[in-house]
Amino acid sequence: MQLYGIRHHGPGSARSLLRALTAQQPDFILIEGPPDADALLRYIAHTDMVPPVALLIYNPKNLQQASFFPFAEFSPEWQAVRYGMAQGIPVRFVDLPMSLSFGLKEADAMEKNKGELATLADPADSSSIIAPDPFREIATLAGYTDPERWWEAMFERGAAQDIFPVIIELMTALRSSKPRPETRETLLREAFMRQTIRSTKKEGFENVAVVCGAWHTPALADVEKTKPATDAALLKGLKKVKTEATWIPWSFDRLSVQSGYGAGVLAPAWYRILWENSVLENLKSADRSATTEPLALHPQPSTTSASAVWLTSAARLLREHDVETSSAHVIEAVRLADTLATLRRTQQPGIEELREAAISVMGLASEKPLELLDGHLVVGDVLGQVPASLPVPPLKADFEAQVRSCRLERSTAEKKLELDLREPPDLRKSILLHRAEMLGIRWGSPLDAGGNRQGRFHEHWQIKWLPDYEIRLIEAGTWGNTVASAALQLALQRIHEADVLPQLSTLLSTVLKAELPDAMPVLLHKLQNISALSSDALRLADAVPPLADALRYGQARSLDLGLVEQLLAQLIPRLCLQLPAACTGVNEDVAADILKKILALNRALGILQSPEHDAQWQQALRSIHDSDLAAPLLAGLCSRLLFDKNLEDSTRTGDTMRFRLSAAQAPADAAAWLEGFLHGSGLLLLHHPSLWSILDGWVRDLPADFFQELLPLLRRTFSRFAPPERGKMLDLAKNVGPQERVFPEKNNADWDVERAKPVLDVVRKLFRVSEQ
Repeated sequence: MQLYGIRHHGPGSARSLLRALTAQQPDFILIEGPPDADALLRYIAHTDMVPPVALLIYNPKNLQQASFFPFAEFSPEWQAVRYGMAQGIPVRFVDLPMSLSFGLKEADAMEKNKGELATLADPADSSSIIAPDPFREIATLAGYTDPERWWEAMFERGAAQDIFPVIIELMTALRSSKPRPETRETLLREAFMRQTIRSTKKEGFENVAVVCGAWHTPALADVEKTKPATDAALLKGLKKVKTEATWIPWSFDRLSVQSGYGAGVLAPAWYRILWENSVLENLKSADRSATTEPLALHPQPSTTSASAVWLTSAARLLREHDVETSSAHVIEAVRLADTLATLRRTQQPGIEELREAAISVMGLASEKPLELLDGHLVVGDVLGQVPASLPVPPLKADFEAQVRSCRLERSTAEKKLELDLREPPDLRKSILLHRAEMLGIRWGSPLDAGGNRQGRFHEHWQIKWLPDYEIRLIEAGTWGNTVASAALQLALQRIHEADVLPQLSTLLSTVLKAELPDAMPVLLHKLQNISALSSDALRLADAVPPLADALRYGQARSLDLGLVEQLLAQLIPRLCLQLPAACTGVNEDVAADILKKILALNRALGILQSPEHDAQWQQALRSIHDSDLAAPLLAGLCSRLLFDKNLEDSTRTGDTMRFRLSAAQAPADAAAWLEGFLHGSGLLLLHHPSLWSILDGWVRDLPADFFQELLPLLRRTFSRFAPPERGKMLDLAKNVGPQERVFPEKNNADWDVERAKPVLDVVRKLFRVSEQ
């Protein structure tokens, strides 16, 4: 038996392992992994299997019990399986089955809870002491602060020919110096591995290769030292549960240690370059030597050229994003990376040296280029692929069929999606994304449509697929065998659990957009009951727009329109009475949020086209418009809405504008009122010269210090206008002469003496002017 201790997902370990297996020519290969998935190993040779992928082992009766076992192309286990299949050698997983491990974890969790209670009772209990990490200690001795970087430098960049005996010796020394015994799970796993090795030998296989994590090698180095009865006693009585297994796509970002994956690597994208480059070098050496051995089975290290590949890719990536980078930069960066490696006494540059060289030579002082390098060439945005012939649960199969029908791509790279819901293909995509959200799969995040595309017919999404969604698809399978049925059952469950109006309002919008008409009657009845008890105007405001959409488009969704109308008839009068008070005494952030609600309500009530509701809404807008206590932003918006509805003419609106922009108002309040008044479009200033004249005069008369203070607010307001609108306003501003008066002169005929007397009396007293 030959024992090979490897680093999971290590390209150097994979390279050394293939070299050793070719030299050994074993008759059986045992690999650390879950035996529950032995039947799935044959798929590794499938042409449609593209790593990174992961084995998913789960308990179908308790989907909280699920584990992922990821593999990349440069994973030693992956290459060992491919080697065995290419050579016709039997391959089997050797680790403790998850059918036993799930039951073990339940028992350990219960024991842990008991132990924590005991520790609270006795703080001096030594079991609460955390043992030092032996890998960190040896890395520190070698001059490294991170054990992962130490292992990469020692074993992954250019492993020696006979590295595996050294690894066994090193692991033996580390385990013997460990102050605390191994965990029960580790001991049980190693006991099961020894049992599997014994049973393999009993089957007549003598030249066995065992591939496992380096830490386990001392426990397996001499199986005969441990009696079979001892291992059997350890494993006796373990609870066994039924498990199922499948392959799922995985991604580099989930393979990295940054994702929290315990066996992850620092730089998956860099490791892939290391691996691919070593295979290319092997192809070249094979051509030179004309050997008949399999080309990809013992790639030779050539990380110097791998450094050039990485830095060339970095330069190409930066140029694609408008960062000037030349070939000279690449050449100099390669030299600097080699120099850094020499100074740090490592055989070849690693990702730290490459990254530092790129930053120094290519001048990446800003964060954006660094994010590009880290995202694409350190971690990577690669998503694997599994064969379509794999058995999948019904819900997952239906979901994948709908994804193909909608022509959506599941990718780990973020992508923006613009949908026009008047087009049937885009509508199907929207329905699927909303139903996926109902299933707990946040594949897409809705974005603000922006610009002139605020209507209900347009949706903007940012989509990004994560491998974790595979298990959520399986979990959602307990609610139904199709996406539609599972989403409906989950919607009904959430309606039952929701007990506040915002939750129900959100559900109403999602249910409507997800095309789940069977959930609407239940949801509307609950909305009616809860809204009757609500006194919060802003919460009521959230419920009206989705109800208005439901009423307008309810015929196509077979909704109970009478119930919707009845609910709106209850909500809108209460909302219109309570909204003005909700607009007073609020800060800028709250006012901005209320502004969005008012706009949504205005659109929703416009959809309803009810004279009664319109009158109530107009009264609410006028109350906010006339109030001196309302937030200026909201008062300005209401002035604009009243003007747009022809409820205020240009003369009265001009008077309001003069008052709101007068010296009696604080400049910040005046700017906020103007922002609300001009929200959305500045066309009314172009079509009504009198309003433009008032605004122009206010800006020209602002003191210099106030103007500088208000300039950011004014820029924010005018930056939201379309470029043609801003261009015409600029022309108007240029054409106003310095002597032109902003306010029209008043005729003596307009002077009301009687109304002026009280004001004149006060003025005389203030200035001590005697009556003439």
